[in-house]
Amino acid sequence: MTTAPATPERLPDRPLAISLLLGISGWFAGLFMLGVVGLLLRPDSAAGAGVCGALLLFAAWGLFKVDQDGRQIFVAQLGLTLSIAGQCLMLYAITDHRFRLASIAFSALLLQSVLALVMPNRLHRTLSTLFALIAWALTLHFALLGDHRPWGDHAERHLVAWPVALVVWLVSWGPVVAGLWWAIRAEPAWAARGWGAVVSPIVTGLIVGLAFATLASHPFESFSWVGMGSVGGLALWPLLSALGALGAVAAAFALRRRGLMAVCIVAVLLHVAHFYYALGTSLLIKSVLMLAMGAAALLAARLLQSNREAA
Repeated sequence: MTTAPATPERLPDRPLAISLLLGISGWFAGLFMLGVVGLLLRPDSAAGAGVCGALLLFAAWGLFKVDQDGRQIFVAQLGLTLSIAGQCLMLYAITDHRFRLASIAFSALLLQSVLALVMPNRLHRTLSTLFALIAWALTLHFALLGDHRPWGDHAERHLVAWPVALVVWLVSWGPVVAGLWWAIRAEPAWAARGWGAVVSPIVTGLIVGLAFATLASHPFESFSWVGMGSVGGLALWPLLSALGALGAVAAAFALRRRGLMAVCIVAVLLHVAHFYYALGTSLLIKSVLMLAMGAAALLAARLLQSNREAA
């Protein structure tokens, strides 16, 4: 008599696009909730904001605990709304009178990392991981390159040497790629130990973050388009972001997540378009770099095909 292999816990059959839409709507609702809390409770001090934020986060945790399978959409969205408002208040309390962008980003990194581990909700864990990656990239950007702000009376173009830009980008996203690779390779181990409810949404957040949050490596320059091209080494970052998104496609392919692959492919196209229009150089140089990008994409596709045939 044979026994059936253990199956992972039953998860909601909800497409990734719907989950992302719910997450975006939860953010908008959270901002409105933050306004309601401000009008009713008036937390005008760091201590008051911290207390209100902690209460909202605890209430969100309780709602998520009641609906751990995530099938009651209203309960999950209410919990997400309370959590987002609580996060804003907690971040304000932590960073009170601290105006350095690196300090604010690092505080957000710590907060999101804790929430990714303790909040018993898949969507919340994915979003917290995504925002933790954004905060991580911003922390390193501002810590290593300075709190450059392209606004106000002292706004100026940010000149960064190519080697420095490459090193900063690799320091930002190299550990993410390594952690994602390890998590995918160790999937049978953590699934067998029953860690899937925690690790799986975090891995999803890492993949989405590697695809999209790479824009946070160059937060201000990422919005530069025609006539406002990045200069110096920063012009290389959109291309590096496209390569990171290709890595996210490979990770989604390894997990056999087609919807996630589609999202990452959209990110690749956006990064390539951004690189083409933002790079302040000649069409010939752009063409050569685009050919190199195409060759890298073909090589990645070939490697993925070989891995599928071997499997």
